[in-house]
Amino acid sequence: MTFILILCVSFFSIFSYASDSQSSFGREQPQRQSLTVMSWNLEWFGTPRVPRTDADYAYFTDVIRRVSPDIIAFQEADSKEAVERILPKDQYSLYLSDRHGKASESFRDGNQYTGFAIRQSLPVSDPQDIASLNIRTAPKSGERARKGRLRYGTYVIVHPQSGTPIHLLSVHLKSGCYTSKINRQSASCRVLSYQAGVLKNWIDQRLAAKESFLISGDFNHRMADSGDWLYRSLSAPSSDRHSVHLLTKDVNASCYVRLNRSKRKAEYRRYTALIDHFVASADIADVLRQGKVYQYPFSQKDVSRLTLSDHCPLVLDIPLLPGSGL
Repeated sequence: MTFILILCVSFFSIFSYASDSQSSFGREQPQRQSLTVMSWNLEWFGTPRVPRTDADYAYFTDVIRRVSPDIIAFQEADSKEAVERILPKDQYSLYLSDRHGKASESFRDGNQYTGFAIRQSLPVSDPQDIASLNIRTAPKSGERARKGRLRYGTYVIVHPQSGTPIHLLSVHLKSGCYTSKINRQSASCRVLSYQAGVLKNWIDQRLAAKESFLISGDFNHRMADSGDWLYRSLSAPSSDRHSVHLLTKDVNASCYVRLNRSKRKAEYRRYTALIDHFVASADIADVLRQGKVYQYPFSQKDVSRLTLSDHCPLVLDIPLLPGSGL
């Protein structure tokens, strides 16, 4: 309970600091009442693979303005410039995956970088990313993993003025192993299983140090399914299953999208099972009991007239309650 209260005080301290910083830009705002995190796979954002118009970019900007997130965990962005184009001016600092500086692990015709956009008023440090998520094939027993050109886990730490730091990851894991029904010995599932081990090691480090954490992003897997192996591997007994929580377990998913496949007739789908998730430490899960997690939907009209994304944003809203230490 003490640890939870420390986290709550930390969130309060962050936003007291945020209010002071905002006034320095000449925009006096009331003290914020919640911490809002948005996770969004932007789908080949800023690349020629999925060309977009000014109207498309304006829609992305409008979504961000409507949600008004304090932290955006994004996936599939080609550059800082592309992300900056949809952010409200002078409000966010960008942390793009360390992979963007690795020529041997990047592509010339478009990349899918992970990263964060965080309000400039929030103190942040930027340690090395989790590069070991980037493997080409899962190693067999006794072999070393072979590097590929998959996504790193972008890692930042939000530091309140006092109290406990919050460790954040933005991830985009291997595709092709969407459910537990797919053979775990398939090439895609073996890579995903290896990546789960990397994440579990990171989680165990946070738990051992009693650190708060939140993993956001595209897991490319339906972890909310009953008995799912991927979530079980992240919350295995060796790391104390009661300290790792799937915050998106009960989210009502309904994401209408157009699949942007070149030289094909437009194809529309409605996804009713999440592959994007929030995974968090117990203290954040406890605070969230009075908050909410939801999916931000696109209207069918907007999907048909614009080139959006094949993922709807996920939003996590943690209240800062008066009198509770938050």
